[in-house]
Amino acid sequence: MPDREIRYNNADPIEVAPGIFHLGVQDEENSFSNVPYLILDGGEAVFIDPGSARPEFYEVVHAKASKVIDLKKITHMIVQHQDADLCAALPLFEPLVSPDCEISAPLEANVMLRHYNTKREIMTLMDGHKLTFGNGRTLKFLMTPYCHFIGAMVTYDSQTKTLFSSDAFGGFTPDNRVYADNGHYPAQLTLFLGEYLGSQRALEYMIKRLEMLDRDSGIDLICPQHGCVIPKELIPVYMELSKKLKVGQQVDSLAKKYGITLERSD
Repeated sequence: MPDREIRYNNADPIEVAPGIFHLGVQDEENSFSNVPYLILDGGEAVFIDPGSARPEFYEVVHAKASKVIDLKKITHMIVQHQDADLCAALPLFEPLVSPDCEISAPLEANVMLRHYNTKREIMTLMDGHKLTFGNGRTLKFLMTPYCHFIGAMVTYDSQTKTLFSSDAFGGFTPDNRVYADNGHYPAQLTLFLGEYLGSQRALEYMIKRLEMLDRDSGIDLICPQHGCVIPKELIPVYMELSKKLKVGQQVDSLAKKYGITLERSD
C-alpha cells in the first residue's frame, strides 16, 4: 500500500499504480494542481494530458517524463478535453516523442486542439473506443459530455483498474499532497466542481456511468487532472459526495440579482 502522506515535488515522478506515473505540478498562486500522467507498458508509453505550455509547468513535466522513459518511446498522447492547462504542451512534445506518435481526443475537443498549432493529425475518439499498446495493455474511453466541456471524456486502464477522471473528482489543493483524505479534500472537491461543472444532468450521467463501470470492471484508483488521487477505500465516499453536489449555482445567483425567472431547471 502506498504512503498516503506522500507529497510530490518538481523533480520526481511518482508511481501511483504499476506503470502509472504522476507528473504533477503545483500552481501555488491559484491553489491548483495540474497533473499529467504517463503510462508505461512493454517499452511504450502513453501520455494522458501532457500539460501546460507555460515554461514553469512544461519544464517540470518534461523533466519528470524524461526520468520515466526516453520520450521517443511515447507512442500516444491522449487529451481528455481541450483546456490549455492540460494540453497546450502538445506542440512542445510533438518533436520529442515517437515520430509515429498519435494524438487522440474526443471529436469536439479535436476541433479546438488545432488552435494550439499541433502539426500531426488528431485522431478522433468516440465513446467505447479502445487503445491497446505495449504488451497488450488496454485503455478504454468513455465520453462524459458537459463535464465540464461537451467534448470531455474519462480513460480507464483495465490492467490496474485505474480511472483517469479528467476534471471529475478534481479539487483545489493548497499543498502538494498526492492522495486524497477524508478530512480536507471533500471540501476542496466540492468547491472545485461547484465552480467548474455547470450541468446537473451531466454530473448525474457521469456518476451513473462510472458506477456501471465499477460494477462491470471495478475501479481501484481515480486519477483526476487536478487535486488528489483517490484510493480504492475512499472511492465510495467521493462517489456519494459527488451525488450530492449542486453545480452551476452562479447562474442562479445572477438570475436572482437581476430578477430573472428561469423556466427550466437542469
